[in-house]
Formats: sequence, C-alpha cells, structure tokens
Amino acid sequence: MSQPITNAPYAVTPIKGNFGAEITGLDLATASDAQLAEIAELYRRGSVLVLRDQKLTPEQLVRFGEALGTLENHTREQFTLPGFPTVYILSNKEVDGKRIGVHRDGMGWHTDGSYLREPLDTTVLYALESPPEGADTLLADMRAAFEALPADVQQEVAGKEVLHSFVYLIGQLDPEARSVVTAEQAGRAPDVVHPLVLMREDGSRSLYLSSGSTREILGEDPEAGRQRVRELIAHATQDQFVYRHKWRVGDVLLWNNRYTMHRATEYDDKAYIRLVHRLWVAGQGGLSS
Repeated sequence: MSQPITNAPYAVTPIKGNFGAEITGLDLATASDAQLAEIAELYRRGSVLVLRDQKLTPEQLVRFGEALGTLENHTREQFTLPGFPTVYILSNKEVDGKRIGVHRDGMGWHTDGSYLREPLDTTVLYALESPPEGADTLLADMRAAFEALPADVQQEVAGKEVLHSFVYLIGQLDPEARSVVTAEQAGRAPDVVHPLVLMREDGSRSLYLSSGSTREILGEDPEAGRQRVRELIAHATQDQFVYRHKWRVGDVLLWNNRYTMHRATEYDDKAYIRLVHRLWVAGQGGLSS
C-alpha cells in the first residue's frame, strides 16, 4: 500500500502495514470523479484511510461519501445538519444556548451500525474544529487481532452468534450524552444477530465485536457471553493492533466498520470545542462467517 494506484500527484503512507494508509497532497473538493474512484479503491485495500488538509462544504463531503457507496441516514435525525440528513454532527458546541450535536459519543470500544440488519460499511469523519490535545480516535485491526488468538480460541469462537441491540446500546451511553430513543427509532432498529467471526473476501477472518450493542452470545448465559466479549475486546485493543489518530482541522478519517473497532478519547470540553461531521456508508448484504 506504499504506492498510489497511478502516478497521481499525492503521497500515500502506510498505516500499520496493510491496516490502511494516509494520503497527503490531494484536494477532495476539486478531485475528479476518476480520482475519487481511485481513492475508494485504495481505501478498499485496507480498512482505514486518512486524508489530510481538506476544506469541504457539506455538499463536497457528501460527494466524497457517495464515491464510497450509498449513504445511510442517521438513526437519531435530530442531530443531523439541517438540509443534510446523511451528515451527523459530533460536537460539544452550543448555538443560542442549544447543543448542535452529540457530545461524548463513542467513548467505549464499538463498531458503528452493529445493530443494523445490514451493518454499516464505512464511517467518514471530517474535522472542522479540533482540540489541540485529546479527542483522539483509536482504531483496532480486527483481522490482526483474530490472527493473534491461539488456535484453540479461534476454533472456539468461530461459528458463535451475537445478539446486537440498538436500545441496549443507547442505554449503555454516558448520561451526559443526553441520548433518548423514541419508540419510532426503536421500531426502525430491532434486535439482530451477527456472527462473532467474519470471513473476508480474501479468505482471512476478523473478529466482529462491539461493546455497547452486545446483549448476549446465543447459547451462552447472557452475562458470561458479555464477559467473553469484554475479554476479546481487551485482546483486540492491545497497542500492537491499534492505530491512534491525532486530529488536525481538515482531516478526513474513514474506516471499515466490519473489520475494525474504534473509540474516542477524552478532552477538556470546558476549554476546547470539537466539531466533526460524520457520514455513514450503508452496508450491502449481511455478514458472512
């Protein structure tokens, strides 16, 4: 992944081997459709992509997201950008005394959209305001984590199925996030079952874990199943499997939700403002074990 697909005028630097890449020297706002398709292809070679020094309007951000696939509307539409139902706001910022986005979201290790029948493909984050310290995003390589498990544990967890729940997930969030699930939202996201281990297109396997949405492993005592998930998450989030993204204004960070876990880190929200726009790219089909 150390070379661009063509002789394009941008630089590509690998992130933790085949986990992903960082791109500099490309302006997404003026990129051609062919360049966006090239970037999407480069992203698909790994699981994570970083593009530095961007300056995007919501329309330009959406155009980039659509180059990756079909965009998904967000479950809690009250926190989307007016006029842009696919652009979700993550922020502690207040305007006229009202918070404009979701604050303290994603503080524990999780996978976006694990509660959906067709789990999300990709999350895209774009930083408009970023604290000078803290507010990092951590991403865990779930293929590397699975491959590092002892063979007997790999065999034990393969074939296991997990019940994921949106309502259960929201109930685990930090109370300061002020998260409330309406009956309509709960009805649009009923509980679903997904494999604990996924088969990737290249034949390799990845753990599929999410701390918040996991209600139980089917066939196991619910608390024992959640404890097993906690132990697997602790394994998968060791430093050797994790990329830490330190944000700069203008960064675009995207990752494949089916093959990673992620979490946010704390920052001084009394001293600093964080403002990030998020896109979700819809998954196509269920998960293969």
